[in-house]
Amino acid sequence: MRAKNQFATACYVLTLDSPGGKRYESAKQQLDRFSVQANFVQGIRFSPGETSPLYSPWLNLVHMKRQMTSGEISVYLGHRKIWQRAIDDGEERALVFEDDFFIQNDEKFQQAVADAITVSEHWDIVKFFDFRPKRAIQHWRVNKTELVLHKYTGSGCVAYLINIDKAKVLLTQSSIFRPIDEDWSHPWEHNLRILSVTPNPVSEIAPVLGGSLLEREREKMKTGNRNFARSVYGNFLTIKKNARSLAWRRKVASDLMPMFRSAHCR
Repeated sequence: MRAKNQFATACYVLTLDSPGGKRYESAKQQLDRFSVQANFVQGIRFSPGETSPLYSPWLNLVHMKRQMTSGEISVYLGHRKIWQRAIDDGEERALVFEDDFFIQNDEKFQQAVADAITVSEHWDIVKFFDFRPKRAIQHWRVNKTELVLHKYTGSGCVAYLINIDKAKVLLTQSSIFRPIDEDWSHPWEHNLRILSVTPNPVSEIAPVLGGSLLEREREKMKTGNRNFARSVYGNFLTIKKNARSLAWRRKVASDLMPMFRSAHCR
């Protein structure tokens, strides 16, 4: 008899790979160690020049300093597909992975998931990986896990927990115009309470799984589509974002501090 899912929550993996593929098997082998029957959700492939009707070039022009790549659009749609799948499955929350994740320590990661769930009423998303995380401005010890609020939400959606009520809110967004992690770095737009586990219990191993298509696309765009006016406008967007971020993180820190002093945290 197969042991019970040791994460005690539904698990989904976003992939473009097929069973037997390097990324698929890497993810499956890791999750098998936790007796998890993961739900592999196939991402969306675009033909050259193809895009999604959900992508708004106009909103992208207004809110971002560069165009989205087709890969970034595909990844965002894939995460939305997972959220909808978890809603249809009747889940309260979902543990979501991209297929290039690597769990650095099984015991510590399982503990981090369990500890985060004990205080799930106080967050919308908990990230287990941040790329070059910014300074943490608040720390909360929950059992054996340290949760933090970063000065700015870090890049990367390689592994995270999401509460389904908030996933429903995110799915009401009718257009996409920034990469998913860039959207999450504007948390005030959807009243997102995003915490991270520190240090990262999960890493990203795209280089050993064949490389990152997203990075290749981004580099190609940087070298082939430079726009001076848009770069200058991007500086304005950064200043605006930093100002909003300051107000938002003060609000979130103030709201969460009394709650995280509850009996859950020790």
